[in-house]
Amino acid sequence: MSTEVGMQSQAKDAVESLKPQRRAKLYQEDIVELVDSPGTLGLVMHIDMYLGPQRCWHDAEDLPPIPDDEIVDPLLRTLKQGEVGISFYTKGTREILPESKLQLVDRSYQPGDLLKRSVDDVQAGVVTSIEVTGLLEHTINGQEIPGWRSTDETECDLEVDMGDYVVYDDWVGQVIEMFDEAVIEMGDGTLVRLPELTARLSVGEKGAHILPTPMPGMHNLFGFLTGNARPSAQDTVLSVRRTVLAIAWLAVNQTLSPEVASARQRPQRFWHGPDLAKLTLVRRRAEQTMRVGDRVLLKNAAEMPVSVHGKEGAQHGLIEVRTLALKRTRTLVNVLWQDGKRECLDARDTVPYLNPDEYDCWPGDHVFWKDDDNKRPAVVQSVEAAERTAVIRFNDTDKLELASVLELDPHGTTDWAGIGSHEGLGLGRGDFVFIHPEGANNGALPPSVPRIGELEPWVRETTGLNGQPGSWRREMVMLGNQIATRRSSDSVDEGRIRRLLPGDTSLNWFGEVIDQCLDGTVKVLLPDSTAVILPLWRLTRLYDGLEQLEDMWDDGSDDDLDSLNGIGASDGADSAGFWALDDNGHWVEETADVDGDDWSTDNEDDRMSIEVERWPSPPSGPTPLQTAEPDSVVSVLASKDTQDNVPVIVDDIPSPPAISVTLANSAQTETSVVTEPANLEETSQWKRFEVLSSAPADHAFFTSAPAHPSRTFLARLSKEYKVLESSLPDTILVRAYEDRTDLLRSMIIGPDNTPYQDAPFVIDWQLDSNFPHSPPIAHFLSWTNGNGRVNPNLYEEGKVCLSILGTWAGDKNETWNAARSSLLQCLISIQGLVLVKEPWFCEPAYEKLRGTEEGIINSRLYSEKAYVLSRGFVRRALDLPPLGLEPDLKWFYYNNGTLDKIIRDSSALIQSSKASSADDELDGELAIPRLTGGGIISLERTLNKLRALAADHSDPYAAGSSSSTAS
Repeated sequence: MSTEVGMQSQAKDAVESLKPQRRAKLYQEDIVELVDSPGTLGLVMHIDMYLGPQRCWHDAEDLPPIPDDEIVDPLLRTLKQGEVGISFYTKGTREILPESKLQLVDRSYQPGDLLKRSVDDVQAGVVTSIEVTGLLEHTINGQEIPGWRSTDETECDLEVDMGDYVVYDDWVGQVIEMFDEAVIEMGDGTLVRLPELTARLSVGEKGAHILPTPMPGMHNLFGFLTGNARPSAQDTVLSVRRTVLAIAWLAVNQTLSPEVASARQRPQRFWHGPDLAKLTLVRRRAEQTMRVGDRVLLKNAAEMPVSVHGKEGAQHGLIEVRTLALKRTRTLVNVLWQDGKRECLDARDTVPYLNPDEYDCWPGDHVFWKDDDNKRPAVVQSVEAAERTAVIRFNDTDKLELASVLELDPHGTTDWAGIGSHEGLGLGRGDFVFIHPEGANNGALPPSVPRIGELEPWVRETTGLNGQPGSWRREMVMLGNQIATRRSSDSVDEGRIRRLLPGDTSLNWFGEVIDQCLDGTVKVLLPDSTAVILPLWRLTRLYDGLEQLEDMWDDGSDDDLDSLNGIGASDGADSAGFWALDDNGHWVEETADVDGDDWSTDNEDDRMSIEVERWPSPPSGPTPLQTAEPDSVVSVLASKDTQDNVPVIVDDIPSPPAISVTLANSAQTETSVVTEPANLEETSQWKRFEVLSSAPADHAFFTSAPAHPSRTFLARLSKEYKVLESSLPDTILVRAYEDRTDLLRSMIIGPDNTPYQDAPFVIDWQLDSNFPHSPPIAHFLSWTNGNGRVNPNLYEEGKVCLSILGTWAGDKNETWNAARSSLLQCLISIQGLVLVKEPWFCEPAYEKLRGTEEGIINSRLYSEKAYVLSRGFVRRALDLPPLGLEPDLKWFYYNNGTLDKIIRDSSALIQSSKASSADDELDGELAIPRLTGGGIISLERTLNKLRALAADHSDPYAAGSSSSTAS
């Protein structure tokens, strides 16, 4: 470094030291130092999920806390608000500390990561690239290298690492396991060698943990290599080399003809010795950047200090150590903001965007624009985040249009015909791709991009019992031990993995996506360091091997409803109080002298906890149905007395509020609103519970094999019917079926002052043959048109996520219990605990963010989406009503004036939102105080269709106002 440059660097450092110290909320992988001990650096940790995820206090903790007397790792203690778990670099210790005792030194990002300037900022950015400089020191003697060094001046000390890509004979593979051989200097200066599986040690590392207890099968070798050496605090790692690599070969060069490609046999799995020189390394941009603790070498060897260890003539001879450790970093991030602007920022002036909205998109992203009737691919040009609008360029016309982001699908999670065995649309920064030759294509319909990459079965095998290597890992250990043994008595011929030289274009059929262009093309960095711009149809994404393993684990962790079958099953042949078909084909009640299913109807001590709230068991006391002696289930329900409902009480919480009902004869008077009809015969068209003759063909479980009802099943079903008949709130309808006793259909009306107000939520139910010992199975009819979930607990594919249904992990008091749970509880839980005022917080990980800036913003945006989507539910229910609910929907929305009310309320919300700005003080008591510009666009589109439906049914208000409010 010249004198002038050195003086500039010193001046810059002086300015840095005068800046006010940053105080920032800390996140995973942040580099921090102790306020009271500058220079003592640590990493904000992420502990393996199997041990309990702990990064910062606001992270989700899915596992129960570990008792204090059982905690081995100090970071396993449950974190309190404002605490973080730190692993200190030099001391090697781990500790939980308050954020106030720590100072942010640097923040790590990778290309493709999302960030914001602050947690309460609406606009987000995507990292396009990073620039890291660092301070270096010798790993052994601590000698410092002057000045901040860039990535271009350094190279990794180890030639290959876990997850790196390698190429051989037109195949791309990935390193998934390594066998290392380290040289250790003992406290007395003796050198010993340590062979072991996996990358555990780094040059310069010191401590008694260096020499571990030998694992079975390695004791003799370990003793031979280390002699009488025993672990001590002075043990120091002098060198580490990779001696054996396990490589998962994923896919072959896509420019080859099918005939040539088929001749390229999948290469061997283990690589060692001279064969290592046959491999070519292709490393990600993210892996080429420096991080605190990394071991590197300077490309200019003359600048590196050297330490010498060992003795001449000894077994290991003299070892020279030139390895440097990165002790501090400064990171600059190049950011593309949603509005299209690009900026270079100090990473410390940003915060990670951990909970992105499902509609978030950035310039260059491929999306589908969708309404109820159309679906068109487009490319995002810019996004106005505060108003949730985007300028998009349609692929088929090249025309630009302003759209609501609520009408965009950036993920390709719909049933679009072009989507095959891959996920998402387009490509993201950091994706590795194969390049098809000119004139060829990937076979997918843009903007879809297929992915290839196949893991062989052996890669998916886990480790053996008690931590011992199993199957292929054991074979790998044997190879590594053999190499270590040969080295003890003779030299070992070892190759070095090849790196491409400048100008070598032999691997330019492969590359990494580094940017996305506004015309839909992508910029790809080739292995020879040149960049090309290519259309999507010439690219196929590599399905990363480590990503496949993560996906395999995620798939295996999903709740499996089938596992509920057979739990607690009992023979119902001798059950009492069940209904059965008599010789004439009628349902009749039979009696026996044995207990039934032990279903308690006491409302005193046997209450069930659902999620956070507590809901009661079915009400006790005789009902009109219990006193009757009918001939069949149908006749029982048809002879219902008209006495008042039995109230449903939840501790001190009242029943879900009755919906405001505007009667047809008072539809023109806005003040004529009642919450409960004085005479139920006036609303006889709104039957809360009814048994229909046959199940509808559009029922989600219609094609499933009917359950074979046992005595227990029928006895319990009779009781369930009685409770539903007497205790359903006015805003929940249930339909049962004579020909399919295992099926039900329910419709829940969204409660007032929630995003779901007045909207219909239809759920189909199935009771398997093991009911009531297993919970009912629910299928939600999602009418979002592929535009995302209307609620975190209601999935687009139909899953209803709730503890009582066994689809979410809850404690024993929250799960289904045959003696204490009921269908009524399931329905009320969905209405009272799912269809809530702030649904974003239904996600367990987000509850801790309630009251924070991040939580307030995300919750408001989610509620707006839920409100707009649920207005679409009204249109869908009236356009294509679910079978069996047609008369109820017609009465409720048309005759009862609810559609009129929805149009009025939505129109008023649009007008008030247009009249106010985003900075205006909002009424915090309202579920939806204001809409963004994007929300207005989407809602107006739905409102126009609702007005048309109302006009078709001669609604005077909608017909008269359509032209004046359809802006």
